[in-house]
Amino acid sequence: MNEIILIHNQLKQAITGQTTEQFHQSLLQQIERWEQQSIDKIRRLADDTRQQLSSIVQDRTESIKEKIAQLTQQLNKARHDGEFFESDIKEWSEKLNKFQQLLNKQQKIKIHHDKDLTPFISKISLQNLSNDNLVQPINQTHYETNHDDNIQDQYEDYSYLKEKGEYSSGEHSIRFKIDQYEPNSSILFGITSKNAFEGTNPYENPTLYGWTGDNVVYQAGDPQPNYHGYKSNIQTGDIFMFTMNCDREMISLTNERTRRKYDLEVDTMKCPFPWLPNVRFFINPE
Repeated sequence: MNEIILIHNQLKQAITGQTTEQFHQSLLQQIERWEQQSIDKIRRLADDTRQQLSSIVQDRTESIKEKIAQLTQQLNKARHDGEFFESDIKEWSEKLNKFQQLLNKQQKIKIHHDKDLTPFISKISLQNLSNDNLVQPINQTHYETNHDDNIQDQYEDYSYLKEKGEYSSGEHSIRFKIDQYEPNSSILFGITSKNAFEGTNPYENPTLYGWTGDNVVYQAGDPQPNYHGYKSNIQTGDIFMFTMNCDREMISLTNERTRRKYDLEVDTMKCPFPWLPNVRFFINPE
């Protein structure tokens, strides 16, 4: 009964704790950051292209001007002295034709739009992230973590978020809120392969990739403390975005309070598709 009441209270807080306006403003801020970053990228590319164009036009123009100036001196001297031959006229004519070709070549510079490369500005869109399958309780399931071979903590898998479905392509996100986080709590944000045996203990799954609430990163079931500077820094009320990018073979975790984002590349030989999201909340009963 106590577990049911606790789940009820957590679910109630999840529904009422975050106002619509706060959620709206958070998304607007993300859009504004994307807009500014995209504008900055466009400006930098435009400035670089302008400099390249100015350099090319200036170099070619100066070169033609210098050569025409030399030819002008030759023509003026020949006309003044009255000393020139048919071969001189042929040479001057060939030079003029060559200069005209160089000038025409400069006029053929065009701005090329490369449509085959990956866009350097990512496209954004709204995703309707359903919470229909928010919490599934597991009654008094106990197992040990293996973060440290010398320390075995007994944890109770109180509840977990496991989105229905499996993923082999595209990008998929789960957004959720931590309504209660105590010193004896722990949390796991990760994925496992559907092809692996799903035992009760996720830490024994050799396909596990993800992050824990005590600064540990899992790669193919191997725990690595503080991997690439990862710090969980979880507090009650934190909102996280957990993203699975199958196309890029990576997962991401973002804390909206701290604005810290962590990316983790997934070796699909060790964690093959399809992926199953595995986000769990643990309580140490001791």
